Amino acid sequence: MSQPLQSLHKAIDAPAAGWRWPLLGACSWLVAPVILTAAYAVAQASPEMGRLLVGSAGVAVGVLASSVLGLLLTIGSRVRRERWPWVGIVGAIISALPLLLFLAGMLLRL
Repeated sequence: MSQPLQSLHKAIDAPAAGWRWPLLGACSWLVAPVILTAAYAVAQASPEMGRLLVGSAGVAVGVLASSVLGLLLTIGSRVRRERWPWVGIVGAIISALPLLLFLAGMLLRL
């Protein structure tokens, strides 16, 4: 290719290569509802497993998983250089809210 065509090709592809739609950032908003829905479905299918999920250990694992998955999706969105970084950051905060509520409940003995 000639030099002008290469520079034109780079100029056209530069914005598309630099920014992506915030797919992982948007998925980080859905971590907590998906884990809650999955736990509810398991509890409905098996009452014995439901008692385990409602116990302190089950809730602790669920809220910790929600927080970790939300954080990983946010990091993935930053690695992919997605368009609106605030979507992933707010999603990580939202997915960490169940952990915050769980810790507050443990501290205040609720």
